[in-house]
Amino acid sequence: MISGYIQNGFMVEASRLFQAMISSSVKLDSITFASFLPSVAELASLKQGKEIHGYIVRHCVPLDVFLKTALIGVLPACAGLVALKLGKELHGNILKHGLDGRLHLGSALTDMYAKSGRLDLAHQVFERMFERDTICWNSMITSYSQNGKPEEAIDIFRQMGMAGAKYDCVSISAALSACANLPALHYGKEIHGFMIRSAFRSDLFAESALMDVYAKCGNLVLARRVFDMMEEKNEVSWNSIISAYGSHGCLQDSLVLFREMLGNGILPDRVTFLGILSAFGHAGQVDDGIFYFRCMIEEYGIPARLEHYACMVDLFGRAGRLSEAFETIKSMPFSPDSGVWGTLLGACRVHGNVELAEEASRHLFDVEPQNFGYYILLSNIHADAGKWGSVLKVRSLMKERGVQKVPGYSWIEVNNNTHMFVAADGSHPQSAQIYSMLKSLLLELRNEGYNPQPYLPTHPQTSGM
Repeated sequence: MISGYIQNGFMVEASRLFQAMISSSVKLDSITFASFLPSVAELASLKQGKEIHGYIVRHCVPLDVFLKTALIGVLPACAGLVALKLGKELHGNILKHGLDGRLHLGSALTDMYAKSGRLDLAHQVFERMFERDTICWNSMITSYSQNGKPEEAIDIFRQMGMAGAKYDCVSISAALSACANLPALHYGKEIHGFMIRSAFRSDLFAESALMDVYAKCGNLVLARRVFDMMEEKNEVSWNSIISAYGSHGCLQDSLVLFREMLGNGILPDRVTFLGILSAFGHAGQVDDGIFYFRCMIEEYGIPARLEHYACMVDLFGRAGRLSEAFETIKSMPFSPDSGVWGTLLGACRVHGNVELAEEASRHLFDVEPQNFGYYILLSNIHADAGKWGSVLKVRSLMKERGVQKVPGYSWIEVNNNTHMFVAADGSHPQSAQIYSMLKSLLLELRNEGYNPQPYLPTHPQTSGM
């Protein structure tokens, strides 16, 4: 009965039956656990997962083949729940029974640790595996890329080739995604060359990822060339090129491509409209953006998601229509996340709306109390308004909550080498020349009438100016 419920998606009913089984003092065996453990992720119940594992430990339930299968199935559930503690307990159980190093368990463990934010533990498990297949390598490349470590992802991609593992379309797409996040044009070109020489030239997802690399590296000509040379185009391909032009403020090009997409018989999806709405935001075309937002819902029957509402908030915010941006947030059928409130806070900084900035920051401090960027942004808004007492209150709140400001950094690619810079960095071998050039540029900017704003303001009575 439990298996039947789970296989048909009735997770709550399966949970109730499982609890009734325990209440009736019916002896639970490994098949019971194997049937029910995979449903823990769907139930999103960390507490229940711990209770199940506790029962296994207390009653010394033998880890036969059924329960081993269940443990493998529940590891991704731990990742989805960010239940690192439960994942470690299950890992310990695997170690006690001498199952570590196995390929299928190793892949599940690396995925669990990576999605829980522990790339160090994921890499330890990966290094101790007796054998590694393509899926395992792909998991590590993707994990590093999605966790803000694109250089490490590219390095693992290279190691994969040196180890003789076979690349597939997932490997290529994951590596290209890392190149786009770096961004590193020369790495992207190298992988592009590999795609041409191998069988990946006609892979739709890999080619779409390649377009994303070229677009994020600022080369729309190469992005369009990849698109035009594609033998087959699906909605992913069209979405990639539409978003590429939209992100560079080329609104008319995005709309022309959108019409061509419709003319080729491909219906738009939520990603298509996300790219279109973003393009309207960059171009400042508010009314047209509203029209396409309604068109998405009413004409194409695509329900607006959180990211679409975030685009609308950004659209209104860029145009200075902050009251409409705030009303959009209040009209959302679901709770806004930090991205939505952060967009509104950024618009308040641009247009100097202190009152609305306070409202947005209250929600942000509840959702992400350790994100220093929101405190800094609110502090800057108060400073621009001359409210230095409020600036000090924000700084005091940061100290009280133990929020640390992380140094900002940026990077640039010169002659196929990527150079990364931290704020106030002096470690670069050409730092003297760089700062000299920056000083000259700032002098020219001031001569043109530009007055640069400091990122973190200081009180005028203590700045020494």
